[in-house]
Amino acid sequence: MKRILSVALLSFTLAACGEGGALNDTLKVSVRESIVATCTTAASEQIPEGIQVDINQVCGCAADKVMDGKSVSDLVANPPSPSEGVAKVQACLKELGPVTVNPAA
Repeated sequence: MKRILSVALLSFTLAACGEGGALNDTLKVSVRESIVATCTTAASEQIPEGIQVDINQVCGCAADKVMDGKSVSDLVANPPSPSEGVAKVQACLKELGPVTVNPAA
C-alpha cells in the first residue's frame, strides 16, 4: 500500500510543482481517492465471509484520518505506513459501530 501511495503522490506532486489553490485541492481529492481505492481493495480481500461492513465508509474515514492536517507535500515526504493505515481503519471501525455478522444459513 505504501509503495502504491508513494508513486501516486509523487506523480501528483510532480504534475503540480509550484502550483497551489484549486490544483492543490484537486490533488488532495485524487490522493484521497487513491487511498480509499487501495484500502478497499486490501480490506475486501481480508474480510471473512458473513461479515457485513461498509468498507467504502470505513476506508473513507481512514483516508480522512491519514490526511488530516497534512498537505500533499507532507504526504509525499512521509507517506502513511501500513501500520498507520491499519490503526486508522481500526479507529474508524470503532467510531462507525460494530460490524454485522450474518447468521449461518
